[in-house]
Amino acid sequence: MVLRILRFVNRAYAFAAFAIYLVAFVIASICVFTFPLGALALVVLGVLSLAFVALGRDVLQALERWMSRGALRAGRCPACRMGPLDGAGSPRVWTCRGCAARFETDGSQMQAVAFEREADAEGDALRTA
Repeated sequence: MVLRILRFVNRAYAFAAFAIYLVAFVIASICVFTFPLGALALVVLGVLSLAFVALGRDVLQALERWMSRGALRAGRCPACRMGPLDGAGSPRVWTCRGCAARFETDGSQMQAVAFEREADAEGDALRTA
């Protein structure tokens, strides 16, 4: 349950950070005409907080990888929490047979490339025909 929440937070983290910076930009744009010192303060705080936002992202991703490694060791898929996992294709890649998610041995999830998904869809169509 904690891993599922952490995965969601990691996926939404960049969008949330962007939304906060966008709101700060709108407020700073309004403050330029009404309270110029407020606009300057928001710009300075935005630049200084960028390091903490990046550090927070790195910490959250490290926690997710750590918890994913535990799930992989237990033979469960960190994405769907089912399994079974197949590591026969490559010694550095684990693939879930249930949801087809792929994980490296450090716990990070691999992104599917477009042509791989198309090839999988063609292979599924050939198998069902």
